[in-house]
Amino acid sequence: MHRKVLGMLLVLGAVSACTQPLRVCETDGDCPGGGLCDVERHLCFGGTELLGACEPACAEYQACGPARSCVARYTELVVTPGDGGVVGAGAVPVRAELRVASGFAENFPETLSFSVVRSDGGTASTLGPVTGSGGVYTTQWTPPGEGEFLLTAAYPASGGPSTTVRLTVDTTPPSFTVVVPAADAGVADGGTTYTDPAAGFATAWRRDQVVPVEIRTNEPNLDPSTVMVALQGTDGGSAPAVAVTPVTGACDAGFCGTAELKLWEPAFDAFRGALPIVVQGRDRVGNASNAPAANVNVTRWRWVFDGSSGGNLAIKAPPAVGAQGAIYFGASSASVGKVFALRPDGTTQWEVNTGLFVSGPTVGTLNANVEKVYVGVNPSTSAATLLALNGSTGVEVGRCDINKGQIGSSLALTQIASGGGSVETALAVINVNLGGTSGIVGSLVALRPEGAVTPCNTTDPVVRSQSSSTGVAPLVIQGDTVFYAESSGRLTSYQLGSTTARSGWPVPTGFSINGLALAGSDVVGANGGQFSDQGLLFSIPKMGGGTSPAWRYPTTSDMFINQFSIGAGSNIFFGSENLPSPASSAGLATVPLGGTSLNVFQSGAGSFKGAPVLGSGNALFAATDGTALVGAWSTDIRANRWSLASGVGPTSISPALDCARDATGAARAENLGALYVAEGGKLFAFVVDSRGLDGAAPWPKYQHDSRNTGNPDTPLSSCP
Repeated sequence: MHRKVLGMLLVLGAVSACTQPLRVCETDGDCPGGGLCDVERHLCFGGTELLGACEPACAEYQACGPARSCVARYTELVVTPGDGGVVGAGAVPVRAELRVASGFAENFPETLSFSVVRSDGGTASTLGPVTGSGGVYTTQWTPPGEGEFLLTAAYPASGGPSTTVRLTVDTTPPSFTVVVPAADAGVADGGTTYTDPAAGFATAWRRDQVVPVEIRTNEPNLDPSTVMVALQGTDGGSAPAVAVTPVTGACDAGFCGTAELKLWEPAFDAFRGALPIVVQGRDRVGNASNAPAANVNVTRWRWVFDGSSGGNLAIKAPPAVGAQGAIYFGASSASVGKVFALRPDGTTQWEVNTGLFVSGPTVGTLNANVEKVYVGVNPSTSAATLLALNGSTGVEVGRCDINKGQIGSSLALTQIASGGGSVETALAVINVNLGGTSGIVGSLVALRPEGAVTPCNTTDPVVRSQSSSTGVAPLVIQGDTVFYAESSGRLTSYQLGSTTARSGWPVPTGFSINGLALAGSDVVGANGGQFSDQGLLFSIPKMGGGTSPAWRYPTTSDMFINQFSIGAGSNIFFGSENLPSPASSAGLATVPLGGTSLNVFQSGAGSFKGAPVLGSGNALFAATDGTALVGAWSTDIRANRWSLASGVGPTSISPALDCARDATGAARAENLGALYVAEGGKLFAFVVDSRGLDGAAPWPKYQHDSRNTGNPDTPLSSCP
């Protein structure tokens, strides 16, 4: 019915206009331009298009309009990429679409004509084959290089629609500039300085800091959402990239942004060095940049405190670390001494004059936000004193004065049952009548500043501790059972309150004892003779008995052993003066407790006289006496991670280790730590990649734990 009505209208229109008859048809196929055939009247019709009614006939890209005149069949020819577009390297998809005016037949050509030229008239590459369907035509163009080009899509017949777009080809990735500010190392405070003394590192950033950087570029086609920045480690790998935040204020470039980089995230197997800053970003056509744009100088140097009083005092024993990160240590000369407390940032919390400092410090349990610090001093040649100081203020809170000898051992700390509870007790051996011709005995002195009827207790006579030209004799404790080195290389044991050595003690070890530890059911020790080819490691059951150690390494007793630590799997890490590889050299080595398989970590770098410290993450830290080397090693692969060969003098003092802490003293969550190394009258602090002591190690440092209690029942540290 619809066809009949339209056909009648067309006939009436033709008659009224007195024109040539409309095109006759038998089927729709006889009608041009997609028209429809009125099969009863045999006439073509096509909406508003008067098919075949215009004379002369319209071009294929035209239509016969209602006024029987030829009009444009297509409203537009849309080309993509559009005018002013930017494209990158490689094949560029090109799309052209003919859009038909409403009411007209589509009459799409089989293809379109595409061409491209340089805007300056230069030659350009050709386009690929054209495919078309439903008025949409596609091809590909591979630009010959950068520049400005004119791309044209045109109807194949002359006079048809044509569209030309101006395109810019950009094949260059964005280029970035990174601005790294100089670090503020800190202002010297009292005896503490913060600047790394190495040339070029005075304004370096510390490994435990966050560095703010600014990223700039004049790339006109930048996609800001793609800009990321990352630090590249010494292993060539990169830390996780962080997004760059655009600057909303003044910017003297096309783009300015900021990012904060955590310097502890990338691998850094060096004491100091430059880490590349890699900027990633793309422009809007996909040209990507992923290259170093700057370097940031990074150092492990944190601070150094000079407590030497003008070079007169020297640190005599390893520092101890309190529950909130305070560092306690003592320094002395021939007749005077001081005890210091430093905050984790290196500033002085307090210092007190004590007389000749010889032993400690050992730190008590934190109670009501206060911990006690125990030290041993010799006020005169015939007097000894155990002191307890308030860890927050340095004020004396307890003392034991023994006016008949000198302190001859390291300090240890334990809890002694009393009145249904337990009392914190610090103890040491006093050598009575030291150097006399008769009555050469010792006294076990116990200081209990709180909770005991008698704060100062002595157990005497006991055998005196071994005399040592390098320091006091080692002493360790568990419960109320004490183990210490006596004269002639014997190891003895007492129960507190008893003047008789425990059954099965003493046990000869052959040489003067340099270090002790308690591991499982054994007492483990190291000794050495007058020469570098005299000494060994040994173990003795805590129950004692026997005329010699149950285990000895080496069985030839020809390896002078210094102090040691015991790691996970009961591996002993130690310094020796006579390692077999290379022959007769000093160095750092490991052997399993009870075993014979020796592995050398380091040789040819001097003597490791202090106990190494074992940190979390298979880390070992040690310092030498002779070549001034401080270093870090991996215990699993026995490889050096970094070393510092200058800036710290030779030392025989065991280092200490703590987790990194914030300004309040709380432990930080990152895998960071602070290594404390004493040399002369100075204490150095370095940033390390270990979050405190190795929790799987039975005895990871000198005197077992951060507080230097010499007691395996003490928690290793306050780092969670």
